[in-house]
Amino acid sequence: MSSEAYVIIKQNEYMRKFRNAGAAGAKTAQPLAELRVKPDRIFRKLVDKGVFRPGPVPETFYMDAGAAEDFIGARRRRAYYMLLLIVIVAAVMFFLSRR
Repeated sequence: MSSEAYVIIKQNEYMRKFRNAGAAGAKTAQPLAELRVKPDRIFRKLVDKGVFRPGPVPETFYMDAGAAEDFIGARRRRAYYMLLLIVIVAAVMFFLSRR
């Protein structure tokens, strides 16, 4: 498994854990230990992007549903544009090779 795939799997896992625990607002923020989430580099990046926000009590976090949807949408758009770029490059290479 590539490192990019691992990162996406972990991101999805973290979002699923918060969603299943109902930690979707400041009032329902929970400690990471209860959610079995390690504050690793992947989690910290999601905090930096606003997907997870600190709760009112120290060491608690909740998932911002709107930011999570925006994050997933941006990830899908990047994948779409990358696929489009690959198709265009393949088409150009095909037509250039026929000369």
